[in-house]
Amino acid sequence: MKATRLLVEWAVLLIAAIMGAALLQSSDLTQRLDNQLLDTVSPLARPAMSDDITLVAIDDQSLGEIGAWPWPRAAHGELIDRLNDAGARAIVLDILFLENTNAQDDAALERAMRRGDNVLLPHTFAARINSETGIDRLYPLPEFGSASAGVGHVVAEPDPDGIFRRFDLVLSTDKGEFPHVATRVLEFLGEDVAAETAETAETAQRTALIPFHPAGSVITHSASDILASGALPEFFEGKIVLIGATAQGMGDRYSVAAGDIGVMTGIETQANLLNALMADALINPVGGLWQNLTAALALFALFLTFWYLPPRISLYVAIGLVAVLLMISAGLLAWGHLWMPIAPAIIMIVLSYPLWSWRRLSHVSRYLDKEAARMMDGGDAAIQHRGMEYIARQVERVRGLILTTEGSLTFVRQVIETAPDAMIVLNDQGIVQMLNAKADQLFPDWQSQEELSLEQLFLLGRVNLQRDGDEMLTEDGRIFLIARAPLGRFSGPVDQGPNDGSASGEVLALREITDLRRLDQERKQMLEFLSHDMRTPQVAIIGLTRKPTKAAADNTMDRIKKQAERTLKLADDFVQLARLESPQLQLEDSDISALIEEACDRAYVLAEAKHIRIEQQLPEEPCFGDVDASLIARMLDNLIGNAVKYSPENSRIDVTLNCASGSAKQIIVSDEGAGLPEARIKDPFARFGAHATDAGPSAGLGLALVKKVVDAHDGTIDVASRPGQGTRFTISLAK
Repeated sequence: MKATRLLVEWAVLLIAAIMGAALLQSSDLTQRLDNQLLDTVSPLARPAMSDDITLVAIDDQSLGEIGAWPWPRAAHGELIDRLNDAGARAIVLDILFLENTNAQDDAALERAMRRGDNVLLPHTFAARINSETGIDRLYPLPEFGSASAGVGHVVAEPDPDGIFRRFDLVLSTDKGEFPHVATRVLEFLGEDVAAETAETAETAQRTALIPFHPAGSVITHSASDILASGALPEFFEGKIVLIGATAQGMGDRYSVAAGDIGVMTGIETQANLLNALMADALINPVGGLWQNLTAALALFALFLTFWYLPPRISLYVAIGLVAVLLMISAGLLAWGHLWMPIAPAIIMIVLSYPLWSWRRLSHVSRYLDKEAARMMDGGDAAIQHRGMEYIARQVERVRGLILTTEGSLTFVRQVIETAPDAMIVLNDQGIVQMLNAKADQLFPDWQSQEELSLEQLFLLGRVNLQRDGDEMLTEDGRIFLIARAPLGRFSGPVDQGPNDGSASGEVLALREITDLRRLDQERKQMLEFLSHDMRTPQVAIIGLTRKPTKAAADNTMDRIKKQAERTLKLADDFVQLARLESPQLQLEDSDISALIEEACDRAYVLAEAKHIRIEQQLPEEPCFGDVDASLIARMLDNLIGNAVKYSPENSRIDVTLNCASGSAKQIIVSDEGAGLPEARIKDPFARFGAHATDAGPSAGLGLALVKKVVDAHDGTIDVASRPGQGTRFTISLAK
């Protein structure tokens, strides 16, 4: 190979590697890998948890002693008074006060806030009515907002992988910019956070990476202990107190990265943010320019070793560069609170080494091909030059390679025999010569016939040809794609190829595409779903927005709301069903009785509106099963929700759990409704089985999702339904 050509190839590969790293960085294709690295090293950047921050938890103990939620607002006012009497410096009451309750209780809370003049409140956002993208802020009641020392948003959103790592310090909408409540706290305390929040607002909306402490790191007191005490100790003097819900079923919880992934309550995440702000320990991402420059320098160093050093040394250099990049990223995080994603650079280093090695090997391969062709032309005379001369030794090595060809051909035959696709070899007259193992399974009796043609082979195997002979359908419903390739005649040297254009036979490869056809059918069903069921409510909404008649004007908004809710339900069911196509179960030992009770609680409001009783027949002891709790909850919501939706008023729904030790767990949901339609009974779990009922139109995705959840748990589901006598679903979970 000419040196100029090799240099050009070296430069092209280097530029391609640098551009590949830049593409990976800009497209976020490596975000998951970078996030895993960030989760591992983020503890290096977290500051010590400040003693000035403490939590007051509305926990299970508080609910048990004070009463069920929601508490009278006078109780919140008393809690504020006690903390202020104990010398609290600032109080963050992480509760949304959006509606009026008892006037006397509301007034008591307002007076407590005004007496302390140090209470900060949260606000949130909601989707704007009649808007697809707009959001509006939801502020506390005016009397509470004016009595507070500040109001800030508490919006929190996990990353795409479900892990919570960052906050919106300033959230911008078309209505303006809204600071986070933690920044409001520091402003109230007189801290300088203007530069921090301004920088965040200018660079990105979600750049405030938080070095979380493990859950439980913040000193926490139960709200019931504070309300029950006479005089509080001086512990709260000068402290920033965050009050929020931590009881099971209340408040928000997030999976956070604190070295290990753990679950943390929303109020504790707020404390971690406040602690990071006070310690000036927010983690700032490094800009894309610096990431690309670092990757380019690392790749240039690697390619220099490709040019000057042996392959073995280049491998050590590649490993060393990966280690250096890891140390740089960890060092910047630990000492500079800067986060530099390095996965794109590492991936391109890992890819560049085999690519350049392949380029070197291809040069050697061409040399060996030329030598093999020369030896075939020269016959045995080429191997008579033996001895110590260098070229003679090279020739002997090539000759040894040729002598191993027979073994290589045997190996190739073995590869063909064990190929994943069924293969059929025909001679030039179209007679079957050979079938590999996969094909032999399709046509087990082919050797019992002599001079068997391809058509006779297909008749023997009872298969049908489709799509002009390009596909094959077996008796058991499997579909195979047929690919054909001619076998050429070889009689000359290897480098000359076939000496004529004729063929000595044909090779057929049969690749099973049953699943592809099934997926294609599902895609068609999905398109029908999107084009009809999803469009129908949208068309209805558009029609309702036109100038209504006087008779219809009164209920136009209700009708629009119903159509929008239908669209949301369709979209939500569709997304959940799509996620279950390749389920990754999060199995854990869960109390199925508790899951059923929670599902019945969630359906209570709708059932109460129709005067429907939901009777639970559950074992006295907890019934544990190795299940994905979120999927089972979703399944129960669909079954119980459908039962409530399609049952008449003043009827009854029974939910039964049979839990015998060492056997399957059986869940039974039965109602007294009209039963499934006749067309639906034939295939109750079909996807996109759209139909209309007295309870309204349905896309049929709910039962399909139920079936997917049961199948994912290796369970079974039976349906019994008669017109006018209700429907009964019986689910058996093996674990």
